Amino acid sequence: MSVGWHADDEQLFQGKSRDCRIISLSLGATRSFELRRNWSDASEDHTVRLELGDGDLCTMEGMLQKHLQHRVPREHQVSGPRINLTWRWIVKHAPGCPLSRRAFR
Repeated sequence: MSVGWHADDEQLFQGKSRDCRIISLSLGATRSFELRRNWSDASEDHTVRLELGDGDLCTMEGMLQKHLQHRVPREHQVSGPRINLTWRWIVKHAPGCPLSRRAFR
C-alpha cells in the first residue's frame, strides 16, 4: 500500500560509506515513487516524483542512500495491485556467514 520515508542505509549494505546499488522491478499498477534530501530545509520542497509502471526498473546507485530518502506514498486511487521485487547487495556479512570472505580463507 505504501512505504514511508527511509534510506536503505543499514550496515550490511554499506550505503553510507561506499557505492551501493539497489534495483527494483515494478509489476502491476502504476505507483508514485518519491525522493528527497536527507537534510532538506523544512521550508524547501525538493521532492522528486517518478511514476513507476508495469515492467519499469528503478535503480538507486552511488551514494544515494547516504544523501537521499525515498518512499512509495499512500495513494487513494490506485488502479490495481502492484508487486515490487528489489535486489540489494550485502557487502558486510556477519561473522561466520558462509558468504563472508573470512569463511573462505
